[in-house]
Amino acid sequence: MTFTLKLGEPVAEGVRRNASREIRKALDHLSGPDDVEAVHETRKCFKKVRAALRLVREDLGEDAYHEENWAFRDAARPLTQVRDAQMLVETFDKLGPATPSAAIRDMLRANEKEVTERVLHTGQALVVVKKFAVEALARRVPSWTIDRDGWAAVASGVRRVYRTGHHALARAIELPTVENLHELRKQTKYVWHVLQLLEPAWSPHDEGLAERAHDLSRELGDDHDLAVVRSTLAADPRAYGGHAALKALFSLIDSHRAELQQRAFVLAKQIYADPPQVFASRLEGYWRAASTSGSSGADVDRRTDRRSLKAS
Repeated sequence: MTFTLKLGEPVAEGVRRNASREIRKALDHLSGPDDVEAVHETRKCFKKVRAALRLVREDLGEDAYHEENWAFRDAARPLTQVRDAQMLVETFDKLGPATPSAAIRDMLRANEKEVTERVLHTGQALVVVKKFAVEALARRVPSWTIDRDGWAAVASGVRRVYRTGHHALARAIELPTVENLHELRKQTKYVWHVLQLLEPAWSPHDEGLAERAHDLSRELGDDHDLAVVRSTLAADPRAYGGHAALKALFSLIDSHRAELQQRAFVLAKQIYADPPQVFASRLEGYWRAASTSGSSGADVDRRTDRRSLKAS
């Protein structure tokens, strides 16, 4: 079963069902044998839960929303250091055979092993996250209060998430700093997860939009990872062979980032082409039509197209 609401399902029930499912998935990963996979997948599960919270933020109320959002954010923090160390090695490997120095990879790999041993094995981070965070969070979900149903329960959340992404794009275009590009990535990932939840309301246009949002989050994620690799090496150049040894590598990283950002801005302008109200209104129309007919928005869209062709 995918991360989505069901047609005819009360929104409150659907949000709690999806959040509970992601928490159960996180618990399964935390109980499994693969530490590396557990870290990555658990963080992904929590991000989906936080997207669901954003969708019903107004009904939850600001205090409850912030309390739950921060709880899921903080629950994953013990795993962040491990994931960052893993990412440095993975990103370095993606640079390919043109990478100037294999010795740098060896040092990054040694750092990954040290962090993994210290945090996951000595510190038992997976056990701590599972016992004191995830299991406690699972008990909180049934108490989430979402009074309204249907589109009324999600309307303001849809507009807010899309509008926040709009603003993040404007800031990134004006000043494409690492921080602004990373913020655009985070907000676009929330747009993607919200679109996943609203999949029954998709038209063919929105299906393509969801795919582009996913692609953009990947492009910007790769850009941010490269930026972190560069800043990590630049922070202690002598430990990684000195400025001369790093010069060619930095040039390669900068070239890759320029290509990624060029593609990312093309995608972002497509994703955020609509004003937030237009975006929300279009989804609302398909949601209401799909809820009435019991068919997906794409089915409704195809039937509408056929009626238009017959009338012309």
